[in-house]
Amino acid sequence: MKKLLFFSACVMLAFASCKKDSSKTETSNTITATIGSSNFNFSTAAVAQVISSNGIYSIQIIGSNGTGSSAQGVSIAIESDKPIVKGTYSVTDTSSFTDITYVENPSVSTPVSFSSQVAGTVNITSISSTNVQGTFSGVLVSNQDNTTTQTLSNGKFNVSVIGTKQ
Repeated sequence: MKKLLFFSACVMLAFASCKKDSSKTETSNTITATIGSSNFNFSTAAVAQVISSNGIYSIQIIGSNGTGSSAQGVSIAIESDKPIVKGTYSVTDTSSFTDITYVENPSVSTPVSFSSQVAGTVNITSISSTNVQGTFSGVLVSNQDNTTTQTLSNGKFNVSVIGTKQ
């Protein structure tokens, strides 16, 4: 009898310690990246919007790291004549438009902004009607002088899709 109880307890313990199914996507509404040598968390108001109109498909993923004159923001945009799906999108790809923009102090009248004019990649690893996840990187060029650059690396996003416009 003791052996049966011990065996039952071992079986129950084995089932209780099994890893739970993690296939559900949990949205944390985060965007993080390293720009230059600084790590940023752009999770304030981080969201994505998907738009489809007249055969043009686009997604814009945005977020900031606060509000006011000290805030910075990031925007990731992809536009194509095909639906935006899981995959890699490059600034240099001629079949779609891809841009990553970083803005310092967006609330001032002339914010300093950088965009991925020459090198940038966005990899969408998961996309649904409610969530988009992926990574991004690139070389950001100043829109003010076209000579100042910032390296963007380790970019990650996991955000809710707030709406689909058609």
